Amino acid sequence: MNDELLDPAQIAAEDPVLGDALERLRAQMEQDNFIDFSLMQRLVVEALEGKEPGAVQALAPLQHVLVDEYQDVNVVQERLIELMHRESDTLFVVGDDDQAIYGWRGADITNILEFDQRYPNAAVHKLLTNFRSTSAIVEAASTFAGQELGATRLQKQLTAAVDRDPREFGVLRFPTRMDEAAFVGDRIKELLGTRYEEADGTVRGLTPADFAILMRSTNMSEGDETKRHTAFIRALETRGIEYALNAGGQLFERAQPAAVLSAFQLLRGENPNRTQVDGLFNSELSVAFPCADLGRVRHVFADWGRRIHAPVAPGVPRQRLFPQQLLHDLLEALGVAASGFGDGVMADLGTFSKILTDFESVYVSVDGKARYGELLNFLQNVAGEGYETDNQMMARPDAVTVSTIHKAKGLEFPVVFVVDVEAGRFPGRKRSYDGWIPAPLVQRALNNGSYQTDRPDQARLFYTAITRAERFLYVTGSEWLPGGAKPTKVSPYAAMLTHPEVRRDLLDPSAPPKVMPPPAVPSRRGDESVLPTTYSQIHTYMRCPHAYKLSVVHGFAPPIPELFGFGRAVHAAVGKVHQLYKDQAPSPVEARNVAEDLFHLKHVAPSQDPVNRPGAYERAKQSSANIVASYVDKYAKDFESKRQVELPFEVPVNRAVISGAIDLLLSYDDSDQIRDASVIDFKTMEGGPEPINNPDLHWENLSLQVQLYARGAVQVYGMNARTGAVHLLKDGQRVSVPVDTDAVDAAVANVDWAVDRIMEGDFPQRASGKKCGGCDFAQICPKKVQQFATSQEPPKLHLPASNGGKEFLMVSAFSQLGPDQ
Repeated sequence: MNDELLDPAQIAAEDPVLGDALERLRAQMEQDNFIDFSLMQRLVVEALEGKEPGAVQALAPLQHVLVDEYQDVNVVQERLIELMHRESDTLFVVGDDDQAIYGWRGADITNILEFDQRYPNAAVHKLLTNFRSTSAIVEAASTFAGQELGATRLQKQLTAAVDRDPREFGVLRFPTRMDEAAFVGDRIKELLGTRYEEADGTVRGLTPADFAILMRSTNMSEGDETKRHTAFIRALETRGIEYALNAGGQLFERAQPAAVLSAFQLLRGENPNRTQVDGLFNSELSVAFPCADLGRVRHVFADWGRRIHAPVAPGVPRQRLFPQQLLHDLLEALGVAASGFGDGVMADLGTFSKILTDFESVYVSVDGKARYGELLNFLQNVAGEGYETDNQMMARPDAVTVSTIHKAKGLEFPVVFVVDVEAGRFPGRKRSYDGWIPAPLVQRALNNGSYQTDRPDQARLFYTAITRAERFLYVTGSEWLPGGAKPTKVSPYAAMLTHPEVRRDLLDPSAPPKVMPPPAVPSRRGDESVLPTTYSQIHTYMRCPHAYKLSVVHGFAPPIPELFGFGRAVHAAVGKVHQLYKDQAPSPVEARNVAEDLFHLKHVAPSQDPVNRPGAYERAKQSSANIVASYVDKYAKDFESKRQVELPFEVPVNRAVISGAIDLLLSYDDSDQIRDASVIDFKTMEGGPEPINNPDLHWENLSLQVQLYARGAVQVYGMNARTGAVHLLKDGQRVSVPVDTDAVDAAVANVDWAVDRIMEGDFPQRASGKKCGGCDFAQICPKKVQQFATSQEPPKLHLPASNGGKEFLMVSAFSQLGPDQ
């Protein structure tokens, strides 16, 4: 509805029931302050059309609009681009109509095909040199697109920049899927270590990450109920070749998340009895989780069943149950830590965790069986289709990519196998529109090919697939498919690939062998991508890389702790008093009022009788007010000719961009010019009698953050932070941290080292007794001590010392290891 800029009233005219449902849904979303991406775009469009002051002001400084992947733009996005361009000097779009493969979800290819008609003064610059693929691949792909799409595509004739050997282009047909998969596995094994010269002249040997197996669908079932990717990953497994499967499909179609969902559902109606729990354990849980412990599973069900179904009585405080903790308890009992699951399964379970995080972001907590039932409804009716596992690490692992073509768009590989190419499969049968919105309301989109899958759409998908290849391309299919009742016919797409270099005789023993150069030492291609990250994520890696992997790569969220958000509320209050009282410190009473007015905890409900029966919320609110009042009383000089500001920043380091917000205390002279700057990191912590010697404060982490923010102050705002400190708000202590050049350089070197290891996919467990005890993911981690894949270590950090000097210590991934640490 929002993508097509339709209103419920328009829909009601065609379908009263659907129109009424959408109108009530829209009203409920507005009431609950809920917004999704399509509605977000629509609201901006409506604001610009209505010339709302806020929208007009937001675009006031706009000069240039640049749109990438323009061929994938839908109706609401095109309208947004048009309205933005009304306020800009230029509009620049980049796209390739031959790679318009998202029509099925509403992208309108006519946007790019007719761009010059809507903007008659536009200049068109065609990029006709392909720097990726060989001449054979480029010319065969261009010929195919021209024959299939004809006048429905923008005319172009691409050429390859250069041809390099070795290269090969095969179009092959096999008797069975097993034969096809065996060829793919054997060819990969043969080509591993093949000498490969990069465009810059670097020579290396191919590794598993240089190979991709692409297909139109990975998750659909064959006639024998196996998935379409099954034969290929089995071929890789039997040859000992690592692979990364990006299967797509619905989350709850896969064994582990489906079993966890069944466990959640068993708690719906009542506290399940022993027979029910044992039945689920035997039928699903122990099958999906081989290391599951029946006794511990029973305990989890008994504990959570009792709490979820506890009777609600007048005067009894509301429960605060958090589904994320249920997930962690359940995964611990199911033996996830000992199971040795690969990245695919862990990413699926991490996606389940993300779903619960989204639910918890809307609801304060689960306070009984009714709210728990709403969670289950959300899981069953929305989450299964609305969430998709993304198992792409910061850099691709050194493994063969097995993926759908859609998932591989934008990527490139030295060797590509486009498999499962048969008539009836690729291209498949036309899929007509079957959406809920009445067809007459989206007729223009349907006329343009949107919301359906037709022959041109599939041709563009095939073109996209074969142009992922750099020098080795194999297009393969099978006569007999698994469980098939009759043989397939040759795909017309495969038959249309013609070029003198195309070989269809690779399976013929009498065919001349391909002359290959001597092998080279396998070495992964240098990754030039930049990792967008935050200090918090980098800190997690330098504490324990495996915790980073569970959190950032797989997507697990921690259970919500008691008084979650308290520190953020106090920090916000400190910032607010500086904003309100710029020239002199407020009184403690004024500061207390600011803190109380601003205080909010999402996951703790206020007491219904806060005066006579204050609860956890009220006690936390009082504590926040006390902390802020104490701060302004003890550090009133912070307000004299100084201003505390929180500035966002992005600091580029070697292979990453670190984003965050710096607390700066700026000192001004009489002419209101900045005299100097101090980085102050406000922490809702207690230092104790000797804060520098307090092991619970982890000074290596606190110092690293201040030093990195000092670098950010210089690089982003040109403010040289002469001093840095950590301010411990709970007992009002401020500890200076070294921010001299050597200290900041050591901090940045640590970040560079961590980013390099992240980009290389190096996530060892670095367990210690104390560290693991406070880890958010202790319940799902094996807690081992593993080595990094490199012998290179980061430098020691510069820490404050009790004598006013410095101490030197490595990050806790090195300084805290083993059961006694």
